[in-house]
Amino acid sequence: MHGSIPGIFAIALTALGLSYLLRARAWASLYVECEVHPGRFIPTGLLMIAAGLSLAIIVNDWSSTWPIFITAFGWLMAIEGTLLTVKPSLAGAFTRALGAQLVRFIRLGGVLILGLGCLMVWEFLGRDFF
Repeated sequence: MHGSIPGIFAIALTALGLSYLLRARAWASLYVECEVHPGRFIPTGLLMIAAGLSLAIIVNDWSSTWPIFITAFGWLMAIEGTLLTVKPSLAGAFTRALGAQLVRFIRLGGVLILGLGCLMVWEFLGRDFF
């Protein structure tokens, strides 16, 4: 597997995790707004399909830990994008189910994604610098 793809993926996960942590209320507002207008998730879904399939097809390695994770993540992203495109109201149901806990849930996701991103940055980029 080409080394730059996991590195880019690692940096993107780290940035997303930081965004979820530092801007949790803004993310929650976005979800609440899209609950009222579920069609706004359709462009996001289309982008997720394209990005997920690209990631899964480019990496497409089921033989060792990191490539398996990245390939599976790509497929899950494509599936989530498909669901958002076909049935965007599912995002609204998710938002309603969490209610007042939405910001807390987004921050928890941020911690997990940031941790995974940092671990992957160390694995794919950090060893060359330290």
